[in-house]
Amino acid sequence: MKKNMLAVLILILTVVNITLTAVLMFTVLPNAKQTDNLITRLMQIIDLELESPLPTGANTTWSIEDVEKYELEEMQTNLAKGDDGKVHYAQIRASLTINTKDEDYKTLGPKVDTMKSDIRSYIISETSRCTFEELNTTEKKEEVKQRILDDIQTLFGSRFIVDVTVDYLFQ
Repeated sequence: MKKNMLAVLILILTVVNITLTAVLMFTVLPNAKQTDNLITRLMQIIDLELESPLPTGANTTWSIEDVEKYELEEMQTNLAKGDDGKVHYAQIRASLTINTKDEDYKTLGPKVDTMKSDIRSYIISETSRCTFEELNTTEKKEEVKQRILDDIQTLFGSRFIVDVTVDYLFQ
């Protein structure tokens, strides 16, 4: 008799377990799918906003044979006052690396010479925001270099300028 009661108890618990699993499948799973779809859509929206508005060509890589250097004249600028309270100056030598195989090079390449003053202005304004101490760190130099490159690429609306080289001499 005890074996029969135990078998009935196991059968009842199994039926309850199957019932609760079915309820779980039909109530919780659709809500989980809706939440997953919502999160997926939000991530797609965020990814769209993080993409650069600049056009990207099929050839995003470049080789050394396909580039030319455009040297800019030397520039001087005051640096922001640092912790020492002294006024420091930077003498800047800069050059642009231009991809001659880019599709925009033929139309925008000649504009580099006419836009030289704007390019110089971007370099001077980004450099003058920094202190002497900041520009002595590699991380800050790379950050300033990347901001200058982004500004120049935005100015032309193209990525045919692939790199900027900036050297500082401090006084």
